[in-house]
Formats: sequence, C-alpha cells, structure tokens
Amino acid sequence: MKKMLKMTVSVTWLSSALLILSACAVSPKSERPSWIDTPAHHQAVGSCGTHALGRYKQQECAMSRARLELAARKGVEISAVSVMTESATNLSSQSTLNGKVEQQVNNTIKTRLVDSYHDKAQDIIWVLLEEN
Repeated sequence: MKKMLKMTVSVTWLSSALLILSACAVSPKSERPSWIDTPAHHQAVGSCGTHALGRYKQQECAMSRARLELAARKGVEISAVSVMTESATNLSSQSTLNGKVEQQVNNTIKTRLVDSYHDKAQDIIWVLLEEN
C-alpha cells in the first residue's frame, strides 16, 4: 500500500513537472503581421476601428487612410478643419463634430491592396497598399 502511494505521488509529480515545462517551452505567437510596423518604402499602412456602417466601410476607411499617406508623399496638399460643439445639462449631453477636408490633386496615384489584417480583439482593420 505504501509502495503504491509512493508510486502514485511520483507519477503525479512527474506529470506536473512535464506539464509545466512544456507550457514554458511554448512561446505565445503574435498574429499581428510585421508589415503593420515596417512597410516597404513604396507601401503605406492604413487602419480603421469599428465603423457604424459595417466591415466593408471599415475596410474602405482604412484603405482611404493608406491612400492619403501615399498621396501626401507625392505632394498632394491636404487641409482639414474640424469644429466640435458640446453641450450638457444635468440629464443629457450632446456632441456634434463638423469636418471639412479639402484636397488638391496634382497627379493620379494608382494603388493595389497587398494584404489586410483584422484585429478581432480591438475590432481594427489594417490594410497594406502599394503604388502600381
């Protein structure tokens, strides 16, 4: 009986040690692509968080931001004016944001979608565009 108890404790201890060692040996894998932080010189990255009109508009928003980055590199003049108005009472609050963006395009920039990544935890879509 004593011998069987010793053997059970030894097997349990050995199993626990192997489980702990195997858990330590596995490093967590990052799914986030490297191009988000280090795109090539002729590429641009755009991102967009949750969009009220859905996933398609969220991706279009991210692509638009990447195109603006590429356009800015080519000398497109971009100016933006935003006016935010807030009012509050004891029972409610209201915020309004009015924005105006003006662009002067000197040339045409053709792009293509290279890759995209959806961060599901934060609901952010990242896109990688490059000039054609």
